[in-house]
This record gives sequence, structure tokens and C-alpha cells, in this order.
Amino acid sequence: RQALDRAVRAGVVYPRWFPELAFGYGHPVLNFYGPLGYYWGLPFTLLGADAVLALELVFATGLLASALAMHLFARLHLERGPALVAAIVYAYLPYHLVDLYVRGAVAEFLAFVWLPLVLWTFHRLVESWDQDRIYRLGLATLALAALVVTHSLSAFIFAPVLVAYLLILLLRTGEPRTVGPVLAALAMAAALSAFHWLPILAESGYVGLGYGASQGYQDHLLSWSKLFDWSLVYPYPSDPTVARVFPLGLIQVLFIAASLVVGFRPGPRRWVTLLFLAAALLSALMLTTTSLPIWQRLERGLAFLQYPWRFQILVVLATAFLAGAVVQGLTRPAHWGRVVLGAAILLLVGFWSLGQLPIEHSSPDLSIEAMWQMDRDHGQVGTTWTGEYLPIWVTEQRWALSHPAEPEPEEKPLASNQLKLLGVGHTHYKVTLAGTQESKVSLHQFYYPGWIAEERATGQTIAGHPEGNLGLATFNLRARAGSFSLRLGVTPSQRWGTLVSLAAALFMAVTLFVCNRSSGTRTRLGALLLALCYLLLAAVLVASLFLPNGVMQPARQVNANLEDTVELLAFTTGGTSHRPGDAVDVTLYWRALRGLDQSYKTFVHLTDVGVTHQPAQHDGDPGGGFSPT
Repeated sequence: RQALDRAVRAGVVYPRWFPELAFGYGHPVLNFYGPLGYYWGLPFTLLGADAVLALELVFATGLLASALAMHLFARLHLERGPALVAAIVYAYLPYHLVDLYVRGAVAEFLAFVWLPLVLWTFHRLVESWDQDRIYRLGLATLALAALVVTHSLSAFIFAPVLVAYLLILLLRTGEPRTVGPVLAALAMAAALSAFHWLPILAESGYVGLGYGASQGYQDHLLSWSKLFDWSLVYPYPSDPTVARVFPLGLIQVLFIAASLVVGFRPGPRRWVTLLFLAAALLSALMLTTTSLPIWQRLERGLAFLQYPWRFQILVVLATAFLAGAVVQGLTRPAHWGRVVLGAAILLLVGFWSLGQLPIEHSSPDLSIEAMWQMDRDHGQVGTTWTGEYLPIWVTEQRWALSHPAEPEPEEKPLASNQLKLLGVGHTHYKVTLAGTQESKVSLHQFYYPGWIAEERATGQTIAGHPEGNLGLATFNLRARAGSFSLRLGVTPSQRWGTLVSLAAALFMAVTLFVCNRSSGTRTRLGALLLALCYLLLAAVLVASLFLPNGVMQPARQVNANLEDTVELLAFTTGGTSHRPGDAVDVTLYWRALRGLDQSYKTFVHLTDVGVTHQPAQHDGDPGGGFSPT
């Protein structure tokens, strides 16, 4: 999230590539990982919150939003009190808190917000189609698209529940005209999120995802004896050396058992209780070894979930609703018994889920160097993305990326002072060449399709290619002097996906503006706000097409040749003026003039004009020692 904040401040509103990740070689994180989970915290950092506070605010607002979303949905089927019980239980069931306190899985945690909202918006679309139809269509489209671009794996798991809910709802309404709006919302949601899922489908073969899913999910399937835990307090896993297990707890089993009684009682909403009862039971089944034949049969899709415990997100959704249904089914309206039962359930859930919650107060180091150190300690790259997003042209072992490399055959490099760095941006470098021979220039960034060199005088482009066992982005520049722009551009699938989403966003925005003029004041206001959301997305998509590299920052040229070994090309600072007490970020840009046989250190000293006083300095290895020379 710090990387996103830095990119946005550099003028890149949708960075698919974070150049500072993977020991400074870059990683295409937001080309594959749900971006909305990152953007949730962006307003907090832009308003001045540090990384820790911003993350705490993301979790706090996400927990509150998920409870409110469940209350909205539950009120469609339950009275006020039972719906409130369902909302609070939804917020505090253990697996929801596991994502917050144990796994730190922000994307899946925020997916809890969208699951009930999707059901709520589609339910209103079906049952009240004749009222404010475009507004309801816009809400359903946006909610489903938000789920997809927050956590696509949760959307994949949730899809059967949504389909079953809609089919039953459509059959119960018996109105054929409502089928069209539902299909339209599904299609528009797919189009609106195409900027995310189309590159995933087209470009997964460029990274570790293309090697296919493993059968590691089999190691996390539970026996029936381990599926249930009967402790009075939920046993959150605390030992990181032991494989994590997230069983169903006592309280959830009680909700399911009680709903067996309530669900089969006659009533207009019985179908909802039975649907969520089935969802809870089938999701629990998918956690067990009994479901192994299903996993194997559907392995090409299910294996990408990695962990069967992801089905717990449906168990939480279902059992939370069943908790509210039990309160409503076992008590009478406006009776003291309903208050007592509801309060008892909330107290039991609170004691059971919060009794052993693993809360530890800490002050983590969230610097980029600390992240690199974690990667080195664990022999991986990209923190939690253990190779899934590593470009396939990197043939070096992951554990060795931050260690000294074996010497490679030395080639004659471009002579000193023949390459000048004029400016830098987000995955963007402006250089000039003074040589008269074809020159090879390699960047300290992994190669990925889209890296190009553009000759500024003619507009001609030269495609980059991977070089060496690190697969560095490399360009063979033409044999003449001139100015070149080396940058990571937009790939065809990224462009087409963005254009499809842009068309969908503009269509929905215009439709909302035009078609709700005759609606009531409240609906017109809601439609206006919704249209603004679509326009905001459209603006981000347009910027991602036309400003993929943000704003160019001028580089201060040095071109200092150090014994024909390395050349300090230039440096940049985080601003043109500083006040006493400010931290000054200085970035040095080096170029190797020959193969190096030892490691070197850099010295950055702050002095006065007369070089008589040295108030600050930084001495150390280039790149924090994670890119050995």
C-alpha cells in the first residue's frame, strides 16, 4: 500500500507494476492481484496517515462496512432485531477475525463487505424492477464488479451461491421480465471488471501463475474429526511452524443445528434459510477429505484457491444469517424472549470468538528494506506472492536473487559519458546517447511484455527483451546519437480490457444521468452519486491508458567515472527545497562499465557549501545490500 501511495503521488493512478518490490527488480502485482483492496487505504495515506495507521483504518472500516452490509441484506428477510444479530455475528465469527488478526489477508477480509451487498443489490433488482430500474441495475453491477476486483477467488467461490439465490428468487417472482435485468447486470459487471480479469487470463503465462496450480490443497483438507472444535473458546492458530487449521466451532454448529428446526417450518422466507443451511453444509464439506474427489475432478479451477479453508468465507456468510433466522424463528415479535435470546447469542459469540484472539501490540518496520529482508530470510520474492507473479524469464532461484551472482561473460559496454540520464518516472527513464554504435542498455528491472524504447526524434519503438538469468529488461538501441524514452507501456490485453471497462463505466454513468430525471429526489441523488462513482472509475482507466508512467522527474546529472568500473549517472531528491528536520530521500543512478568482481559501497554525505560541516550521511551497500555488485 505504500507502493501504491508512492505511485499515485508520482502521477500513476493505476500502477500495474511496483518497481520497488522484488529487491528493486519490480513486480506486476496489480496486474494480477485485486486492486480495490489496495485502494481502500489510499485516501488515508493521501490524507497523511502513516502505513500502520492506514492499515488499522482499513481493517476498522472494513469490519464496520461488512456488518452494515449484512444488516442491509438480512433486513430483506428478517425483522430489525434478528437482522442486527446477523450483522454483529457476521462481523465477529472467527474466520472473519482470522483474516484480520492472524493472516492479515486484506483482500479476502474486504471481500466480506461485498458478499451481502451483492445479494442485496440483486435482490432489489429482481423484486422491485418496476421502480428505479436503472438505478438498481447500476448498484448491482457496481457491487459485483467491486467483489471481482477486490478478491477474485472469493468471487469464484461465491458464484454458485449467487446463482442459486437468483434462480430461486426468479422462480418465486414468476416474472419473466426480470430475467433480462439480471443478465444485463451480470454482463455489465463482467465488462466493468474486464480491466482486471482480462490481463489475468491473457498474461498469467508470463509469470509463475502460468505453471499451473499445485496439489498442495490436499495437505490442508481436514478429516471429520478435525473439522469441528468443541472448545468453549475458539482456538486460533498461534504457532507459525505448524500448518494452520481453521475448524468450525461450537457456536457455528449450534446455529446450523437450530436452523434445521427453523428452516423446515412453513413460512414465506423458509427458502432463504434452507439455501444458507445448504451453503453452510456444502462449504463445510469442501473443507474435508471427503471432498477430495470433487477437488480432483475440478482441479483445474479449484486448485487455484490454494487452501480449502477459503470456503470458510461462505460458512461465515451462511451461519451469520442463520443466527438471525434462529432468533426470529424461535421467538415472537416484540416479545422479551427475542431480546433475551438475541443478547445471549451475541454474548456467547463474543466470549467464544474473542476469548483467545491473538492480539499482539507491535511496531513493525514497514520500510521497503524490511520487506526485502523478509523475502531474503524466507528465500522468496514478493513477500506473500511466493513466485506466482515472478516473470518466467527470471531463471535464477528465488532464494538467490538477493545474493551475489555468478560472473557472466563480459561484453564491451557503452563507454563512459556516452549515456546520460535526463529524467526518471514510474518505470520510465529518459536517456540520451552520444555513441555511434549500437548500444545495449539493461535496466535494474525484470523484463515483462510492454517494456519498450521509443526514439523521441522519430517516434519509432524498439521492443525490450530479457537478458541474463535475472531476465533484466534490455534494449538494443540504434547506432546513432539521440534521445530515448525507456518505459513499461500498456500490453494489448491491458489496453483492450481497459477499453471494455471504460466503455461500460461511461455507458452506466450516462444512463444513470439520463434515465433518472423523473425519479424521486432520493433516487435522483443516489443515481447522481452512483454515476460519479462510475465516472471516477472511468477517469482512472483513462489515466492508466494515457499516463501509465506518471510524471517525469528531472534527474541531476553527474556522469562521474569511477576508475572505469562504474559511472554515477545522476541522482534525484524528493523535492527541490527542504526545511531543518526534514528527511531527504536521495536516489543514485549507477551504470556498470565492466563486470565487477567484488562488492562496493556508496557514501552519501550532506555538507555545507564550503564542505566544512557534515550534519548527516548514509554509508552502505547499493540497494540496501539486496542487489549485490
